[in-house]
Amino acid sequence: MLKRLINSRRLLVKTMVITSISALVVVGVGFSAWRALVQPPSVPTLSEQPFFNPNYRDTHDTAFDFAEPHPDDALINAPDDLPFSLASSGDWTRKEDFFTFLVFGYDDGLNTDTIMVAAYDAVTRQAYIVSIPRDTRVDVRRNIRRINSAYPVGLRHSGEGHAGGVDQLKRELQTLIGFRPDFYVSVEEEAFVRLIDAVGGVYINVPFHMRYDDPCQDLRINIPAGHQLLNGENALHFVRFRLGNDPRHTISDMQRMKHQQELINAVMQQMMSPRMIAQVPELIRTYRDHVSTDLTMLQLLWFAEQASLGAGITLHTYNYPTTSTRIAITPEVFRWYEIPDATDALELINRTINPFTTDITTANLQLAN
Repeated sequence: MLKRLINSRRLLVKTMVITSISALVVVGVGFSAWRALVQPPSVPTLSEQPFFNPNYRDTHDTAFDFAEPHPDDALINAPDDLPFSLASSGDWTRKEDFFTFLVFGYDDGLNTDTIMVAAYDAVTRQAYIVSIPRDTRVDVRRNIRRINSAYPVGLRHSGEGHAGGVDQLKRELQTLIGFRPDFYVSVEEEAFVRLIDAVGGVYINVPFHMRYDDPCQDLRINIPAGHQLLNGENALHFVRFRLGNDPRHTISDMQRMKHQQELINAVMQQMMSPRMIAQVPELIRTYRDHVSTDLTMLQLLWFAEQASLGAGITLHTYNYPTTSTRIAITPEVFRWYEIPDATDALELINRTINPFTTDITTANLQLAN
């Protein structure tokens, strides 16, 4: 989860790095050369998106049958269970200068407890982040049908490593939002800590004294309540906190996503400070060592430049609409899931992250129930 936050942070880091480097490069090579080099990325064409071919049948293994309690030991390859086919009718024209991103973070155990779909509208200068609950149920063939299982499944069993994990996560997100994000940014947990420390910490209003001890994870969270400056480690603990030593302070995954979004906004404010130019070398090192993306540095610089122009970018944050449900696995075993709310989800998607001029409908989703 913290990983996810790191992911978001990472996007912000890239933006800040971009903003700072932009000024240096403009001075060094001149404005005309800068303009020629720093360009927005090209979004995938419809032909490059298998989702848009009604007759497309993906042959890549995207569904797996897992046996409990050790799913990795009982992996069974299965045919693709996700018929990504958009309705053939409709005008699927892209919005002008509209970009979408998968942003996620992961820890050493490959847990992806922070998953976000982001979008940037360069015409209106509005940015959107929709946080996807990690326990969101997806319509795939495996015993653990949570969206946060997608990345480790693809990474371990696609034969393509990290790229396979990213592709698997995009495929399963597609069933929830109706399209595959154009680009991705993934961030390791350490990058989050280093980023927060590089910007001098972030000011956060901690709603209550967060205390949690888990010797198995070597995790000890102890953050007093109140408005305060958090360093990298405590910021990570803030966005990771869910269970408390005091049961009264246990929070929901939705509340934890809200904390992640608060931290993202705080980091953005910090990174827009002119003093961040001095931190460019450290930000670049953090980016190089702990961030993975299919965006080039020059493309990232373009987005950073966008954030530094005029009044900057207005960021809007949301949670993907779901309903908590307990599902029986056996008569004695139950598992909690977040079940997508189709009506509210479509309203949110079309109002924020939909990259097309045509609204996405229930016919374009494949939701679990």
